[in-house]
Amino acid sequence: MKKLVKLAAAAATVALLLTGCTTIPESGGSSDAPAAGGDSVGITFSDLSNPVWAELVQEAQDYGAEKGLSVNFVDARNDAAQQVTQIENFIQQGVSTIIICAVDSNALVDVTKRAQEAGIKVVGYTQVLENYDAQYLVDAYNTGYANGEAAATWINANFDEGETVEWGLMDLPRFPEIIERADGIKDAIAELAPNAELVATAPALTAEDGVANAENFLQANPNLKVIATIGGGGAVGGNEGVKSSGISDYASFGLFGIDATENEIQNIIDGDPEKSTVSLGGGKAHGRTLIDITLDLFAGEDIEKDQYMPITVIDSSNAQEYYDEVFGG
Repeated sequence: MKKLVKLAAAAATVALLLTGCTTIPESGGSSDAPAAGGDSVGITFSDLSNPVWAELVQEAQDYGAEKGLSVNFVDARNDAAQQVTQIENFIQQGVSTIIICAVDSNALVDVTKRAQEAGIKVVGYTQVLENYDAQYLVDAYNTGYANGEAAATWINANFDEGETVEWGLMDLPRFPEIIERADGIKDAIAELAPNAELVATAPALTAEDGVANAENFLQANPNLKVIATIGGGGAVGGNEGVKSSGISDYASFGLFGIDATENEIQNIIDGDPEKSTVSLGGGKAHGRTLIDITLDLFAGEDIEKDQYMPITVIDSSNAQEYYDEVFGG
């Protein structure tokens, strides 16, 4: 029941965030569309069912309003063609900046070029674009490596060198950046905990994916001791899936995430299966950073075109401090 309540709450949070979105109609010209021109920002994200990204766009909208910007966001729902249409609509409306988390960067080459030719600034997020004025990116491989290093450290502290330790990976291979992140995880564990054996993989974006994967991993591999995930959705769901699979000695199982969502940090504080996560700044911080980048572009500042998120491992030693600083109000 606890698992269902937590997941329902997470889903409700995402739903509330999405209700704040102004959806850009296909035909344009709706009274609900953002005002053309001026200091207006259009945001299109590949999939706002990801709670970190839902938090990000809501914070960008709120923080943008504080800075005098009209910020509106749309969800491409993993449809590259739909995202192209969304960007075309933003161009037609004459927004000043378009912030893009791409479904497929290759599909956006022409439309982002048209946006720049129209005098619109293009800001990329996580996925590398060909045509852009600035990007806020993950150092993908090293982020994954930090996750795998934390997992390997835990393995070495809890198992003998000669003992085979089975582990599973929740990845998301449709995104090149996430493939690099997963490669970093695998390389770190292979180098630092050579007695670990990868026995299960499955993609995970949402908490629901994470629950199903963890339950399936453990059903097929009852000796599994470690799960590493490429994101917070899989980590939060995986944590609940491990618990629902009958493991009651949480100290004996290690789950390692990336994103440092509020639920992840609380799981670490509570002594749950999740032992650490990697903070990249968090959804709210990213939303503010993207707006700050936009403001710098408006002001004609000389900024780095490629900017990278910080990498910080959060575990039991600093989870409470991090929670208080980031989520304490």
